[in-house]
Amino acid sequence: MNPACKDLEVLLSLRAAGALEPAEAAHVEAHLQGCAACRAEAAASEDVLRLAKLPPPSDAERRATATLAKDALAELRRGEARAASWKRGTAAFAAAAAVALFVLAPAMLARKPVLPQVATTAGAQARDDGWQSPDLDTLWSDADVLDVSNASAIATSTASYSTSSNDTTDDTAYLAVDSDL
Repeated sequence: MNPACKDLEVLLSLRAAGALEPAEAAHVEAHLQGCAACRAEAAASEDVLRLAKLPPPSDAERRATATLAKDALAELRRGEARAASWKRGTAAFAAAAAVALFVLAPAMLARKPVLPQVATTAGAQARDDGWQSPDLDTLWSDADVLDVSNASAIATSTASYSTSSNDTTDDTAYLAVDSDL
C-alpha cells in the first residue's frame, strides 16, 4: 500500500456506508480505477457492512414501536403526578401538625399539674401539727461524732500507750482497770 492509499482508508469505509460527500466520492472513485488493493479493501468493507446491516422492520415491530414514545411519556407523567401528590400530602400533614402545636402549646405550658388530694386522718393531722424536721447540724454536734479536738486527744493517748507498752507495770494497770469492769 502506498501513502496515498493510507490516506484513503477512512474514506473507503465511509464509501461503503454511503456517507461520502460528492467531492470525496469522486476522488475515491478516481483512485479505485487505478489501485487494485484499494478496490479489494473497498469490496471487503462493503461485505462487512452488508452482513452487519439489519433487515427492515416488520409490521409487528412497527406497531410495537409506534406508541412506545407516547406510552413512556405517559408513564413518566403518572410517576411525576404520584410524587407531587405525595409531596402535597406530606406538606399538608406538616402544616396541620404545626398549627396544632401552635394552638395547643400555650395551653399545655400554662396548665399547672394537678396533684392528688390525700384525705387526712386525725392522727396524720395531729402529727402534722406537732412534728418538726430535725436539724442535722444540732444532732451531729450533740453526738460529738465529728469533734476534731477529741479525735486528736484519742490519737495522742493511743500513741503514748503504744510507746509505753514495753513497760510491764503499765500493762498490769490497764489489766486491773479492765478487771474492774
